[in-house]
Amino acid sequence: MEVPGNESGWPLLIRYEKWSTLFRSMPNMLLENKGPVARDHLANERNYLAWTRTSLSFATVGLAVTASFRGYRDVVLIFGKAVGALFMILAIGLMVIGTYRYYVTAIWLQRGKFPPSRASILSVTVVACLLIALAFILILINTSRGV
Repeated sequence: MEVPGNESGWPLLIRYEKWSTLFRSMPNMLLENKGPVARDHLANERNYLAWTRTSLSFATVGLAVTASFRGYRDVVLIFGKAVGALFMILAIGLMVIGTYRYYVTAIWLQRGKFPPSRASILSVTVVACLLIALAFILILINTSRGV
């Protein structure tokens, strides 16, 4: 069976599995293992796993921040829970962004192109830095009260 390709020599989608009629934007791919094709797609999978690990790390931090303010009954408890919830929301957002990036990158790799992710990286960095700064301030408040 000859593998169809585009002008850059990258293999195109070879066949659809039956289930892919439901998911046209997420087809099952069978790619020829020539040159950088397998390496690039495996790197894309590793990148997705990195987004997943980062998401799980932020979820863990969110739980830790929330748990560290459990003994309070005032405004500090409310802020602690809010910051923990924001970390959890960021963790969910990271999973969504990572999944989106995985599929977009897979499609572009089939076309012989690669779109760098500038906006998602900048926005995640800004939000994460703000949340980490808030968590740091809350932890300073927590340790200064001596509970």
